[in-house]
Amino acid sequence: MTRSAAAKFLLVPLVVTALLAGACGNDDGGTAEPPLTAAPTVEATPAPTEAPEPTATPEPDTTAEPSPEAMPEPTPAPTPAPEPEATPVPEPAAQGTPETTAVPEPETHPSGLDVAAIDAAAADWMEAASIPGLVLAVARGDEDPWTFGWGVSDLDTQAPMTPGSYVRIGSVTKPVTTVAVLSLVDDGLLDLDTPVTAYLGDDWYGNYEHGPNITLRHLMGHTAGFVEYAFDPGFFVLASSRLGVPIAPEEIVRFTTNYGPVAEFETEYNYSTAGHVIAGMIIEAVTGNPAHVEIRTRVLDPLGLENTYLPPSELPPKPVANSYNGGVLYTAFSSLTRVPDEARHDYLGNTYISTNSYPQEFLQSAGWTGGGIEALIGDVPRMFRGLFTGGLISDESLAEMTLPGVNSGYGLGVGIDDFGGQLAYGHGGGTPAFRTRVIYFPELDLTLAANANVLPPDPDVQALVDALIPIVMEGWGLTSQ
Repeated sequence: MTRSAAAKFLLVPLVVTALLAGACGNDDGGTAEPPLTAAPTVEATPAPTEAPEPTATPEPDTTAEPSPEAMPEPTPAPTPAPEPEATPVPEPAAQGTPETTAVPEPETHPSGLDVAAIDAAAADWMEAASIPGLVLAVARGDEDPWTFGWGVSDLDTQAPMTPGSYVRIGSVTKPVTTVAVLSLVDDGLLDLDTPVTAYLGDDWYGNYEHGPNITLRHLMGHTAGFVEYAFDPGFFVLASSRLGVPIAPEEIVRFTTNYGPVAEFETEYNYSTAGHVIAGMIIEAVTGNPAHVEIRTRVLDPLGLENTYLPPSELPPKPVANSYNGGVLYTAFSSLTRVPDEARHDYLGNTYISTNSYPQEFLQSAGWTGGGIEALIGDVPRMFRGLFTGGLISDESLAEMTLPGVNSGYGLGVGIDDFGGQLAYGHGGGTPAFRTRVIYFPELDLTLAANANVLPPDPDVQALVDALIPIVMEGWGLTSQ
């Protein structure tokens, strides 16, 4: 069954711009207001936590159609993230900036980083984008990353945002899934150019006209012609009607293939999370194991990532930090859902809706192998760098992954860029309501990852990363010659 034409017509003016802010791609939105004054937290990567046993996922509602990237100086001592306690507020109220205690500036930071400059860049961006909470991790080589946290993880409780706060990293999941697939290619279980029908059968694509010819290369290089379901008004309507019910990968595929092509098959790049969701289904089909088990076995465990999880079958030991939808996403949530009074917040001149005020089951399942990972920020540089240096795949598969495709800035599940003459691999992620950016410079062996708890921020988190890269390079003597 396809989407209601009437519903699509009604919601396009309201929602389509909002969704282009992205559950898995590039985001924008937000306004500037007075500066944040929350004290940053700087610490080494938190101690690993034992991964919980996978939990059973409720059966999806098969009757519904499917759905989904001047602050005080820091203290070097680790600061654990407290468990937020929800405090209902009857009416939306302007949120004050959290009070802080001045922290003495260390004469020399142990890392050699210019922490004062990092703090200033973070403060400037958080002010401009009206961000309640931000976490950052930077790393050289395989050393433990230096992690930072600023602001609050919850506007009600004023709990601080720290490196111990779990966050959703959205489409940064895609390169992880890509490496798991390429590991199976190396094992002889998959081939990038064999039609998907060889793994999922002839009926996986419904009536999609290019279905018989689609391969893993098309799926992970975004040339299958698929719509980005997370950007689609019909999918957003579906999500709003069943936020407490997980969505199965098969439902996402049905929604995507029923839509029909929105770009030229094979010759045109059109970013679509569905491709990596289908890749997850293929992983399960050829191994007989759940995708999260194969991804943990092939990627997460070899890299020592004990604070990284792929919902909905495995969840972190505590919920993700609260996050906030603003701008057009605020309008969309307000129009399509009943917003609890305590979910609305006025903060630094913007009105936000708290994501954690809603059921999480749909949000935890809609990204899956295309955008579902939840992690501590300290794991993200180690994870992303490890995809290229961890010996997880052969040199031949790594070359396939990093070879530009139809889009010269994208390979298979990874972005390819240049920063001041330095080759860089990266990816963004957005999922209600976090925005993530990670970048790795192979020649410098330098990795940065940032995550903010607002979607969409304006300016985007990429602006912060652009400001931080030269600060970190200079602090570590890595400035390109």
